This record gives sequence, structure tokens and C-alpha cells, in this order.
Amino acid sequence: MKYVVTTAQMRAAEEFTINHIGLPDLVLMERAALSVADRICSRFESLKDLRVCIICGMGNNGGDGFALGRILSGRSASVFLFAAGDESKASEANRRQRQMLKELKIEVSTGQPLGEYDVIVDALFGTGLKRDIEGEYAALINRVNAMKGWKVSVDIPSGIHTDTGQILGCAFRADMTVTFGFEKWGLLLYPGKSYCGSVVCEDIGIPKKADFGETVPGLRLEHEDKKWIPERILDSNKGTYGRAGVIAGSKDMGGAAVLSSSAALRMGTGYVKVMTHEVNRTLILERTPEALLYLYGEDGIYPVEKMTDCQALLLGPGIGVTKETERLLELVFEEYQGTLILDADALNLIAGYSGLKDRLRSYAAKMSKAGYSVILTPHKKEFCRLAGLSMEDGEEVITQKAEELAKEYGVILVLKDAASRVFTPEGRTYINTSGNSGMSTAGSGDVLAGMLCGLFALVGARWGARKNRAEEDGIYAALGVYLHGLCGDVAAQENNPYAMTPSDMIDTLSVVLKDC
Repeated sequence: MKYVVTTAQMRAAEEFTINHIGLPDLVLMERAALSVADRICSRFESLKDLRVCIICGMGNNGGDGFALGRILSGRSASVFLFAAGDESKASEANRRQRQMLKELKIEVSTGQPLGEYDVIVDALFGTGLKRDIEGEYAALINRVNAMKGWKVSVDIPSGIHTDTGQILGCAFRADMTVTFGFEKWGLLLYPGKSYCGSVVCEDIGIPKKADFGETVPGLRLEHEDKKWIPERILDSNKGTYGRAGVIAGSKDMGGAAVLSSSAALRMGTGYVKVMTHEVNRTLILERTPEALLYLYGEDGIYPVEKMTDCQALLLGPGIGVTKETERLLELVFEEYQGTLILDADALNLIAGYSGLKDRLRSYAAKMSKAGYSVILTPHKKEFCRLAGLSMEDGEEVITQKAEELAKEYGVILVLKDAASRVFTPEGRTYINTSGNSGMSTAGSGDVLAGMLCGLFALVGARWGARKNRAEEDGIYAALGVYLHGLCGDVAAQENNPYAMTPSDMIDTLSVVLKDC
């Protein structure tokens, strides 16, 4: 796992490194500039006659840029340095870098770049920017965005809000962003992510055990975190891998039951029990013959007791929002004890019917004491409906509300988006970077919900209720989202983002889980 930090956390880590570890700020700046220089050098066979334009602001990001210009000049590149802003407001490290350039007689211009360049480097604002870019700065960024050349941003493209990924007026469009120490939220959240190009994170000496202040950094899962998936055991049987329950589908939406139950089964769980409307009987038996099937009809008799022995239970995909399904949700709250995943219409029921939010809160508290988690999996519109927000509310408001809701209700919240995030009751946030635009199609969420159900059935069968469940279950929820994105990536490679379907994603689980 990799840390993902806010502006305040990064500043605290830097101050810890400088004041507690004793590594001077100029050393950090030099290592940052060297790492960018090495990335530029690795792209070109020779720096001789390479024309590099570096645009520097008056903060420490600009200081990185001035140091980079000095280093590349020493490596025979033709460097054109441009300073933007009031020099009297420059940071101390920025002034010291500028003085080194004067001593070496390396020229710094104050106008706008007019020539043609092979490389254009953005070292204008960095992570500290909080207000919209306007006036001369906006004109400068728009000018260089229109210029030819390979574009590199130092730490983060200027104009991207470091904590939210929002565009502050305008932003530099990079082909590569070289960030330092830890990844920042703005590099991974849209729309900022689309401005970053390829992102590389360089170690400049800030320790992972740095003091990040009063809050904990976020986390991003990577390939090696597949190790969290429970291993297969030679001396095992179907009971070893647990029972996953899926309550999904209505007489008008049988496909949701097929997709979610198929995904749960392909995650490796021992049993999958499906409870759905009786009209879906043939569909389920044809598409998922391995599932154990329980049916309900128009009489409103729900056989929830058949699902109570499942280690994980999914409720919601395609069930509809009616007074009858409200009663179904109430029955689950009354009768089921285990890891409960609430998706789609289950969330719409909670948002739409008075009293269900209080029932969710009390149920989650009861499950937490018993050693189980409640997991909500809304997409952004469902979340706004649940939280009483509007889709027009800004990213900061939505993020803050997601953090508050996870803590207030004691649930794990999987907020589905182009860059999905998982919020835990303990205040930890995970962000997912796998996946692609081909997953933006109806049914992808059903697949994710089923995968989470299958994964938590495996985990529950292996370890049961656990006192340290809360932190671990946050990781497992993030892992399910990560695997879901990998399935999408494999499906896009085998087909293409236009033609791939959620069923294709289920089929790729055999590839995604192969090296576990």
C-alpha cells in the first residue's frame, strides 16, 4: 500500500524531516530537482542541444524549478528559465536557489516564453495553491499548454487543488508529473488526474514514519496487496470457503441477481445462495446453476431465514423501492448477523423511507460489537440522495460528508466513481486507481457488490468475527474495489472499452486471481 496525503499532511511530514530528522530543506529540494532531471534524461538519448523551458513561481516549487535548471545546465542542456511573480515575495529557499543561478551566471527571464522547446517544465505553484488562477498566470498557463514539447510538472500540475483534484480556474496539462515523498489526492482524483499524465513518486528522504499531524494519510492499494486474499487450502471442502448470500433482482430486473451472484461465486466462495423473485427462477438456473436458489412471490413472504448462515450477505441490486422491499430490509436487520453489504435499491430505501437511517445506525453498532461490518456501496448520486446533498455540491463537501457518514453510522462506505474511495469508521480513506471508462455501464456495480460479498464470505469463513475486524475490513473493501478495477482493465484489453460488458469482467476473474 502507498500513502496518499493532503497538503497539510505533506507539510507536516516535511517539517518533521527538516526539524526532527535534521535533513535540511535545501537537501530535500536538491534531491527533488535531481529526480526530475533524471526523468528527463531517461527520456532523451542526449541532452546536448535539448531545449528545456522551465517556468518557476516564487514558492518552493519554483525553487525546485530553479535547482532543476542549474542541474540540467550542468548536463549540457540548453535551459531557458522564466520567473513568474513578485520576487520580493519569494520563499527563502527560492531566493537561495536564485542566488546560485546568479553566481553561475545562468540567466532567468521574467517575460513569457516565446520560443520552441523540446521540454516544458511547470514549477509554478505546486501543492500550496488554494485560489483560482487568473490574469497573467492564467495567460501564461494557457500559452504553454498550447505550445509543442514534452511537458513535465514538478510535484503537481499548477492549477490542481492538491486535496480534491478540482481545477482552480485553469491548469497545466502535463505528460508526466514527478511528485515527491508521497502521492497527493489531487493526482488521483478527477478531474485533476486527467491533467497529470503518467505520475511517478520519487523518494527524496522523507521517511514513511514521518509525523503527518493530527490526521492519518490515505492509502492506495497495489498489486502486492493481493496477498490479503485468503489462500486456498489443500485439505479443504466447500465449507472452508464460506457461504455468500445474495438478495437481488425483481420481476423486472433479473439480470442484477445473475451478475452479482456470478461475481460472488467466481471470487472463490464455497456456496452462493440467491434469493430473488420467482420470475427469475429459470434465468438464475440457466446462468448460475451452481447457486442455491430461494424464491419469493407476490405474497410478500421472504425466506430471509435461509440466508442467516451466510458469512456475508448482499442486499439491494435490482430489488426495487417499494413498501414490500422496505419490509425485506427490516427483516434482514432483524434476522441477519454477519457482514452485510447494502447496494443500489437497499440504499435508495434507506434514503427514501423515514426511520431506516436510525435502524441502519443501530444495526451497524450491534454488528460492530459482534465483530462484523456493514458496508454501503453507493455511486455518487445514490450517496448524495443518502446524505441529503446535491450533485452540484463540490468535491470537498462530498468528501467531508462521506467521512462524517462513515463515522456517524459506523459503516464502511464505498463511494463508487471514476476514482472510487473507501471510507472507514476509524477515519481511514482508501483510493482506487485500477479500472477504465469501459466500466461505465449498467451492471458494473452489481459485479462489484457480488465480488465484495464473495470476498467477505471467504474472510468470514477463515477468521469469523474479529475484534480487530474494523481496520482489516476496510482493507478488504478496498481490495474488492481494486480487484474489480483490474477485471475491468483485463476486459478492456481482451475486448475494448466500447464493447466490454460486466459479464466480461466476471470472466476475467480467473486471470485477476491467478497469481494470488
